[in-house]
Amino acid sequence: MKRFGAVAVSFALACVLAGIGCDAKSTPGGPGATPRAPGATPSGTASHRDSGPLVGLADNTFKLDVPILSTSLKQGETKTITISLSRGKNFDQDVKLEFSGAPEGVKVTPNENSIKHSDKEVQVKIEAAKEAALGEHTITVTGTPAKDGAKGTATFKIEVKKAG
Repeated sequence: MKRFGAVAVSFALACVLAGIGCDAKSTPGGPGATPRAPGATPSGTASHRDSGPLVGLADNTFKLDVPILSTSLKQGETKTITISLSRGKNFDQDVKLEFSGAPEGVKVTPNENSIKHSDKEVQVKIEAAKEAALGEHTITVTGTPAKDGAKGTATFKIEVKKAG
């Protein structure tokens, strides 16, 4: 049983160090993105991986990169996180950002409403009011290309704790 625990801890650590996020959920966007059900292959059957390139992003696509670990904050506290944009070859559009799923009393505000074509990231302020809903919550960020192409999404978690 000790060995299983060590393997589980090693796997979790490897995920964090690799930056892949064991529970990270992200769908690519842009003109080169192929819309389909999450985890489905082009033929529509389930797969454990996307049918995109083995390394990097498909041409003319983007992917939103969010924190892989839950951001913890207390009621009445404000924290800043970074949302990054990975660009596939030939994707040079601005990407407008929208956030949904914030619980009552939590405000998510980017310092810019979009990531410009020349930029790679944006800072986002997360404010928990003194009466913000306690617990772990999932926030969805949706990126919409300025000109054309599919929207991309990613989710991240926040945990609101009682102040004091």
